[in-house]
Amino acid sequence: MIAITPAVPRPVRKKNRNRHRKPVRALRTILPAVAIGMTVAIVGQGVIRAMEVKSAPPAAVAPLRMDNPRFTGTLKDGRAFLITATSATRDLNNTDQVFLKNPQLTRGYGSDRPTHVVSKDGAYQEEKGSLLLTGDVKIDNGQGYQFASQKALVDTRTGDLVGGAAVEGAGPNNRAIRADSYSVSDKGDRVLFKGRVRTRLTPQQ
Repeated sequence: MIAITPAVPRPVRKKNRNRHRKPVRALRTILPAVAIGMTVAIVGQGVIRAMEVKSAPPAAVAPLRMDNPRFTGTLKDGRAFLITATSATRDLNNTDQVFLKNPQLTRGYGSDRPTHVVSKDGAYQEEKGSLLLTGDVKIDNGQGYQFASQKALVDTRTGDLVGGAAVEGAGPNNRAIRADSYSVSDKGDRVLFKGRVRTRLTPQQ
């Protein structure tokens, strides 16, 4: 009679078990470290970018510019006025103010005897109805008088013009006039000269 002894599985060696456990333990240690490192890197980049944005100078805002602008309105006496220029730039510090290049003012626009004023530069404030003209100001009052000055302040509500600088010009009958200041009012009918007024009459030939 032959006795059959069942095969008994060999016990897994402890050495093999340790070989499998070491990589798992290493992964458990490395993966959290990698995750922490990535988190720190992402947060660090966000902080650096925020600091760069905060320290960067504010972007320059380009002023609004218009070519060949036209401003129209009505004077107190019912006459229309027209302001034109080759260009206009809005003041960034005062949105009501517009800087003009080569402005021209026509008081009594569309009438028989309008008054024309031109200059190199101007600043127009629509709410105040103020037009400041500077640089080679030329005035034609529509009554035969023409003047030249370096400054003129026009009230577009009343139509009055005040010159805060010396003026010289000529009128009818070959009459030349020079003065330290001047003003024009009453639709251009009244021209007042002040300060060392000098006139010269040139006899007609």
